[in-house]
Amino acid sequence: MRPLVAGLLMAGLLGSIPAAGARAQAAGAFPEIPLPTPPRVSHTWAYVSLAAGAGLVGASFALAGQADDIYAEYLNETDPAAIQRLYDRTTLYDRLSSGTLLGGEALLATGIYLRFLRGPNAARARLALGPRSCGVSLRF
Repeated sequence: MRPLVAGLLMAGLLGSIPAAGARAQAAGAFPEIPLPTPPRVSHTWAYVSLAAGAGLVGASFALAGQADDIYAEYLNETDPAAIQRLYDRTTLYDRLSSGTLLGGEALLATGIYLRFLRGPNAARARLALGPRSCGVSLRF
């Protein structure tokens, strides 16, 4: 019982003593600092790149289907001149399909970079003259 009374007495004494001899003061309101509005940036080239990339990827599948159809004709042909012509057309469409697929993927990656990854427009290239500076600076 004595420890309980001693603890309550100690808590009462500590509660009545102000911290470091000062009275608590209410905090004042923080000043409001307006945020600068970000500059309006056009994403037109990003969307054009994304649309062109998607179109090229779709076209690559159509060209690959065309190459497969011509190859099926090539397998059924018996005339040597027609076999050579069909083989040449098959390889042409196959290469066009591969090229459009690679180009479309490159345009899609470019569009994603332009729309989502590139930072704010800053001076990308500048000429700096001075004893401790590079002559031409190019940032990515």
